[in-house]
Amino acid sequence: MTVQRHEGHRPPIERTFTAVRSALPEPNAAAFDAELEAITSAPVVDLAALDGFLSAWWRIAVRAAADPADWQRMNREAGEIEAGARPVGPTLEQVLARRGTRR
Repeated sequence: MTVQRHEGHRPPIERTFTAVRSALPEPNAAAFDAELEAITSAPVVDLAALDGFLSAWWRIAVRAAADPADWQRMNREAGEIEAGARPVGPTLEQVLARRGTRR
């Protein structure tokens, strides 16, 4: 059995601060910078928080790089919901109740 690459396959994003930061779309990169500054400007840097920060942003970078158009659409829709220009959808509990499933 062989593995076939998908069209548009991108090289994996290394789990380093530089690689993650450079893989992020600009609005996300600004948020990355602000959060990193908050963590690293403390008198004592919490290494667990720094590791969690890098892990979370690496997942975001991988997701955004996998389908940039979908990532932009998701962010646009989230902004519309936050601004009140788009109705909020059902909660997870409401969806699960309609399906007869409980969490």
